[in-house]
Amino acid sequence: MKTQHRNILLALALIVGLFAINWLNTGSNMRPELSFTDIDGQQHSLSQYIGKPILLTFWATDCPGCIKEMPDLIALHKQYTEQGLVMIDVAMAHDSLHHIRAMRDERKLPFIITWDNKAEIALAFDNVRVTPTHFLIAPEGEIIMRKIGNINIDYMHEKLQKMGFVKS
Repeated sequence: MKTQHRNILLALALIVGLFAINWLNTGSNMRPELSFTDIDGQQHSLSQYIGKPILLTFWATDCPGCIKEMPDLIALHKQYTEQGLVMIDVAMAHDSLHHIRAMRDERKLPFIITWDNKAEIALAFDNVRVTPTHFLIAPEGEIIMRKIGNINIDYMHEKLQKMGFVKS
């Protein structure tokens, strides 16, 4: 009987401890303040897009999943950028500018693309290491979605429609 009580107390202590860790470690769900230069030399800042939602995608030219989802991302761009969606693709540090530009040209990628050659953007977004990784940032700057792996296009439509976007 004592063993059963001890196990119950241990389980309760574990649950309370996990709750406390989660509560104390909530951190900010707001987009970080950062600036970057795109692969065409244009300067950008995430703060310049306040009032617009941002879909920020970490990707790599050697990532099969990234390449596979590009048609879906291009379709999202066509459907929602005129309504205000900003799409930023962040190429990982291990990539090369030559490969990134070649991929953009070959696939006709219409988004803002930057090369995170010093991994500063990845670090600002909780040290992203896996591609693809997507962040959906609400117009007021709150990060409302972090998705590791390929994006679910229907889920993205749903999230964007909840922000008032119209699926065309």
